[in-house]
Amino acid sequence: MKLKTNAIIVGLLFMLSSFTALHKYYVSVTDVEYSLVNKSLQITSRLFIDDFQNVLQERYGASIKLEDKISDVYVEKYFKKKLLIEVNNTLKSYTYIGKEFDGDMLHCYFEVENVSDIQSITVTNKLLIELFEGQQNITHITINDKKKSFLLIKDNSSGVLKL
Repeated sequence: MKLKTNAIIVGLLFMLSSFTALHKYYVSVTDVEYSLVNKSLQITSRLFIDDFQNVLQERYGASIKLEDKISDVYVEKYFKKKLLIEVNNTLKSYTYIGKEFDGDMLHCYFEVENVSDIQSITVTNKLLIELFEGQQNITHITINDKKKSFLLIKDNSSGVLKL
């Protein structure tokens, strides 16, 4: 009887561990903040390193490694297609500042320069959505004293803050 009970417990533990491995959460966090001093939008995106490396490798080639300096070209190229910033209904280009590693997270930095008189800002965030069906992109927009947060997904990938 004890052997049968132990087999059931081992089987349950195996099923539970398999279940959690199949249900990984896919999330990124992007902050868009207005700097009055610099008259710029400062953007920080935080993604899991393994997820982001997988999407770059699938899109641009299996040999891409985020640790290599050459990966910056692909990081910038990917973001410019997947993260769009509009100010007052005008699409803005941004400059890639760089990236840094923090444990299992990658922090990517960008800046939209020469921004003033913001009436509205729209952020479209499609990061990693093509690779992970359940991808959720939490996006925070802070302009002066006004802050709004969005949970952006495949079918709803844009958020608007009107001032």
